[in-house]
Amino acid sequence: MTARLLTTGGHSHTIARLEGSITVIAFNESTVAPESQGTGVKRQELLSDKRIGGTRVRLDRLTFSAGAAMQLAVPPGLVAWLHVLKGDAKFHALYTDRLSDVNSILLPPRFQGTLSSTDGASLLYAQAPEKRPADPDLSPSGSLFIVTNWTREAVFASEHDARKRIELARPEMCGTAAIKIEMVIYPAGSTAPSHHHEGAETFMYVLEGRGTAWANNKANPIGAGDALYFPDREPHYVQAAAGSDLRFLEFHAPAEFKTIWTNPKEASAWLSTNRDISGRETLLDEQERHAFRFVFPFAI
Repeated sequence: MTARLLTTGGHSHTIARLEGSITVIAFNESTVAPESQGTGVKRQELLSDKRIGGTRVRLDRLTFSAGAAMQLAVPPGLVAWLHVLKGDAKFHALYTDRLSDVNSILLPPRFQGTLSSTDGASLLYAQAPEKRPADPDLSPSGSLFIVTNWTREAVFASEHDARKRIELARPEMCGTAAIKIEMVIYPAGSTAPSHHHEGAETFMYVLEGRGTAWANNKANPIGAGDALYFPDREPHYVQAAAGSDLRFLEFHAPAEFKTIWTNPKEASAWLSTNRDISGRETLLDEQERHAFRFVFPFAI
């Protein structure tokens, strides 16, 4: 095995290759040089086929200075997703309300619009190949333009511990099986059982807190701004540091896959609380959104 070691923020990150195949890739965004995308906009290429040979997904970090704007056009055959990390933004298309760090947007193939920021912002931008859900009733007219507020989505609680998940993109919500995205919250000291996924690439972006990501029995210290990539079938799990809650975004591409637990007795189930992160009921919101998407689908 050969490895390239990256050191940022006082801890090390490793890109490891075993017999020519990639295992875990972990690095901090500060190690990726920004590229200009026009006046006042810079892009950091976090995950791509160029950086990770063979991947079909892409993850960029976009930084806007005050007053900057850029055109976004989703290529045919791809689905895109935006998430505000900090600052304010607007997406000028069907939806022009102000966006903040609670908002995500899913964009279908061929969708076009202008992204701008009044006071400056940073965002994540992901792309993945379009894929129809196995259930055709979930995708009457292709994937949809969806804006979510993660603080108003239902919290899913682990049946074994205090870990939480909030779904930001899934086939039932967005009408596409291209990508599944969740906000994941680990209270201090909590951990997940070891597992791997079959049929999907998995990657994560750490929003806040500290912890350790384990892959093939190797520890990768993680903190805010770290990105990790786990290939299909890569055994892994995450643990929050003893004195720090951990919050990260987890991506699966495509959205339909199998999760295999190293110890089947430790398999975790996630149960909807029908309440958001502040304890407010969400069932009515979910029902209204489900009805709306069948009345006003966005055709590809």
